[in-house]
Amino acid sequence: MVSIIVPVYNAAPYLKQCIDSLTGQTLKETEIILINDGSTDDSLTVCVHLASTDDRIRVIDKPNGGVSEARNDGLRAATGEYVGFVDPDDWVDIDMYERMLATLTAAQAEVCMCNYVKETKDGTEPVLMKQRGVIEKAAILDAIVANVIAKPSFRSGETDIMGSVCRLLIKRELLEKENIWFDKEVAFMEDLLVCVEAFLKCDRIAIDEGAYYHYRVHESSTVMAYKAQFHQRQKQAFANLQQLLVREGKAAALAPRMANRYIIIALLSLANEAHTDNPATFREKIRNIGTIVADKELAAVLGTIDLDAVEPRKKLELNLIKKQASVTLYLYYSVFNKIKAILGKG
Repeated sequence: MVSIIVPVYNAAPYLKQCIDSLTGQTLKETEIILINDGSTDDSLTVCVHLASTDDRIRVIDKPNGGVSEARNDGLRAATGEYVGFVDPDDWVDIDMYERMLATLTAAQAEVCMCNYVKETKDGTEPVLMKQRGVIEKAAILDAIVANVIAKPSFRSGETDIMGSVCRLLIKRELLEKENIWFDKEVAFMEDLLVCVEAFLKCDRIAIDEGAYYHYRVHESSTVMAYKAQFHQRQKQAFANLQQLLVREGKAAALAPRMANRYIIIALLSLANEAHTDNPATFREKIRNIGTIVADKELAAVLGTIDLDAVEPRKKLELNLIKKQASVTLYLYYSVFNKIKAILGKG
């Protein structure tokens, strides 16, 4: 059986489409665990109603504690041999879990990973991995883990792998045996941390080339919204990831990717400071941007990069960071954010 865990927080408008895609799975041996994480909208009412229509649905109602703790509650309640995760504003193809389970069992793997479709207001965009087939233990570090942490370089055409548990089917025994849980103290990158740990601890990953998971990007989704204390929280998650790699003896091998990740955190943090929903004053925003670009560790990492080999837009951004051009960076990302919002891209 597959346990499908759905953390729910203020997602009432999207829940029926999400849950219908789960109850309609061609794989019938499922349990659907909805964790209402202190929603203040009608999410709990929707969850309870849906549970009354299908006895495979279980509802857990709890005070708000964040997505990590909600997923952990789902894991504690799960009874299936395999575990999947779906976010409440997304949906999946009706044959996703049947196909992924078949791929996983045929490969005798502990983890199966599929592709996904980015759903924006203007249409759909399949996001496909280059990796295919079965990834054995010896190749997991270079083929999967490194690319989940960051793309190899900032050259045009380089790609990474989105580190989301929602594209995974995992043997529950692996999570229990290795004591893998979501860190409730981590507000961002909690998915990535669990993915990396699970990948490092497993012996085989099966890649299913289907794009079954539909990832909705909308104005209120996490990827589009302004996030308070984003830079500090990202740096804390980065430190936790570094500790994990040290503990597993992989820090040296993955140092170049971690350097790229550190730069990505700075770029995302700059865009977040220039977000239209940031309530800070102009002076505060410029001061915060100045703090980000004055980071000595960031300067050291940037010093190792050949900017002539970087794609043009990233080259401009990284040059502005090196010059600590705070006002210019604010104006640049203000325009960049508006264009991204118009295009509906995360």
